Amino acid sequence: MWSGIVAGIKSQVSESTFKTWFSGSYLLEVKKSAGRDVIVVGCKNSFLREQLEARYASMFKDAAATCGIADCDVVFVVSKQEKVQAAVNAPLFSGVPQTYINSVRRVDTLNPNHTFENFVVGSSNNLAHMAFTQAALNIGSLYNPLFVYGKTGVGKTHLLQAFGNYVLSNVIDAKVLYVSAEKFTNDYIESLNNHTQQAFRQKYRSVDVLLVDDIQFLAGKESTQDEFFHTFDELRLSGRQLVIAADQHPRELARIKERLTSRFMGGMTVDISRADLELRVAILRAKCRERDVALSDEIVNYIAASCQTGARELEGFLVQVLATVKLSSGNISLEQIKGAVEKNHVESTKTVTAGNVIGCVSKHFRVSREDLCGPRRMAALVLPRQVLMYLLRNDLGLPLDSIGDLLGGRDHSTVLYGVDKVAKAILADSNKRDEVSRIRSSF
Repeated sequence: MWSGIVAGIKSQVSESTFKTWFSGSYLLEVKKSAGRDVIVVGCKNSFLREQLEARYASMFKDAAATCGIADCDVVFVVSKQEKVQAAVNAPLFSGVPQTYINSVRRVDTLNPNHTFENFVVGSSNNLAHMAFTQAALNIGSLYNPLFVYGKTGVGKTHLLQAFGNYVLSNVIDAKVLYVSAEKFTNDYIESLNNHTQQAFRQKYRSVDVLLVDDIQFLAGKESTQDEFFHTFDELRLSGRQLVIAADQHPRELARIKERLTSRFMGGMTVDISRADLELRVAILRAKCRERDVALSDEIVNYIAASCQTGARELEGFLVQVLATVKLSSGNISLEQIKGAVEKNHVESTKTVTAGNVIGCVSKHFRVSREDLCGPRRMAALVLPRQVLMYLLRNDLGLPLDSIGDLLGGRDHSTVLYGVDKVAKAILADSNKRDEVSRIRSSF
């Protein structure tokens, strides 16, 4: 009877859905209650029990009816009898012994310290956090693909790995693969050199959740992009989950094929911006709690105000502070912290200014600073001046009026037109994107 129920369910759902929600479930007993047949199904944990009860109870009943048990009740319970009864009540899918499941679930390394619980949420990342937690509860069906973008150090990798750790903890027999785009590229090249493309595809296309970090690394690698495109399609069409991170919105990814970027935007796209002061303070306090160290509010606030680039810089500097605390026998003053901050920022004090950007644009296009910022309207100055407007607006965040004042007193509508024109050119022309990137790298 149980084999018939299993076969009936398998015929109605995809293999990935079956693996995700039904593997590991097993028959505990069939009994009578108030004159009705009751099928009791054991589940490994409460999360699986809730999902089966909410989504698939009627499917169990229909499958039981085809096996001769009409009008029955199906009860899902969390049971610890699984290991004892493994020989009789084997998991529904593939017959993998329950005691060996953990050894085949982790396809690649995840940092176990990256979880949703220790991800500090603030105004800059709350939407991304919500999207990730909801998608992890509904893998393959809610937000697929899930694409997150933001600058370095804002928490993208933490969220990707937290997603993977959550699925591994809550979905029986799930296969999760976390890789960087660089690792994907290297694996693909190695498979070509060793004639092992089939093994490569089996590795990447047999998982339930594929987490890919720094997808912008695929820029210009056309053959690798083609392989990733086919991997993406196979996983997506079979209901498996894709989660991707990048440093820019899909539309702004340089030298990535349009058919890939359009797929990236086919699910949920969320961004994470730089942490504000309140979030940086919260991150520091959380890191202090993890290390069982107490710092005064004055010191925490000073560090948070001084380190503005991202969580990695905060954590790195906190490590230095804690080392200083240890050498000082637990006593440290705000003056010592200020000295450490100044030393830590020796290189970063070279802040990019409007003057730096003007000089770099002037040098790149071989025009004088005076002509670039003056009132002259020569045709040769139009493009350099518009690129300068774009960089001052997008990289330094200067107001339109301030940019106009820097460029010979031009009004804000002229500046806005120039910014928009360069932005559209970057999206449409990979050569323009590369040119602007080269100017940025020279700041």
